[in-house]
Formats: sequence, structure tokens, C-alpha cells
Amino acid sequence: MSWRIDGRKAAIVVVDVQERLAAAVAGAGAILSKIDRLLEIGRLFSLPVHFTELAPQKLGPISSSLLRSAGDEAGRYARNSLSAGAVLPKELPQYLLIAGMETHAAVRQTVYDLRERGRAVYLLADAVGSRNAVDHEVALEEMRQDRIVVTTVEAAACELGAEAAEPILDQLLPPLS
Repeated sequence: MSWRIDGRKAAIVVVDVQERLAAAVAGAGAILSKIDRLLEIGRLFSLPVHFTELAPQKLGPISSSLLRSAGDEAGRYARNSLSAGAVLPKELPQYLLIAGMETHAAVRQTVYDLRERGRAVYLLADAVGSRNAVDHEVALEEMRQDRIVVTTVEAAACELGAEAAEPILDQLLPPLS
């Protein structure tokens, strides 16, 4: 399997970015900003977006700003088990860009479940977080050791835009000052 992301066969999965949970996650403002950027990139490439929410009755709804950014077509899947793998559609595309909370718990288990389903998973390290920095860092290292591709939102954008026409590159690359 190629490690290159084919934008024609890709989707975004945002795991449990719920208002109550986000309020407790270290660096949540920066993470939410990166997820918003990811959704902007997703719109450029017409990538489907899937949101999951763990026990919404306890952790609250998905961040309303992210739902607005994603638009009405975004899928939304609630569950009570830690991994979101079982509630996500079976027909997900081959390449999945993963963001969300918490890195060591629901994100990690979802990543492993999706990989077991044969998907190429790209964990966006700057778009995931945990309440505890040690949990976050250890989970990232474990996934790297298990050969999960750990990258960033901007690196994934560059990968998607590798064959892009000139007009889209202007929107992908941050302005140089």
C-alpha cells in the first residue's frame, strides 16, 4: 500500500471534540484552530467529514463552531463505547485523516480499529490532544511504533495538494510574511 494520500479516496474523522471535553483538554484552543483548518482543507478537496461523539449526554455536544465549519453534509455518530470504529460507516474511504480528543483513549482506539478495517490512517498530531500531556505524548509514540502515520494538518494538506492546480495552492499554503 502507498503511504501517499489520494484525495479522491480520503475522508476526515473528528473524534469526540465535544464542548465539555474540549474545555478540559490541554491546549484546546490551538487544537480547535487546527481542526478548523483541517475542515477548510477538506472543503477545498471535497472530503467527506465524519464527527463522532462519546456519551453526549455526559460530555456535551460536538463543538458548534466545528459543526458550522463542516457544513450540513458531515456525518455525526454517537456512541457509548470508547472506540468510534464500530459506529463509523463501513464504506469509509481508504485514506482517513484523524483529529480529535483524547489522544490516548478514544482517538487511539479508533485509529487501531480503522487500521484493522484495512484503512490507511493519518493521525494529525497537531489536531489531537488529551487532558494530560504525558498521556498525549505516550499515545503518539505508541502509535508511531505501531506504524501509524503521525503527521500534521499542514503536511497532510501538502500531500493532498501535491498534484493540485495552481489556484488551489494559493489556498493551501500559508502566506509568507
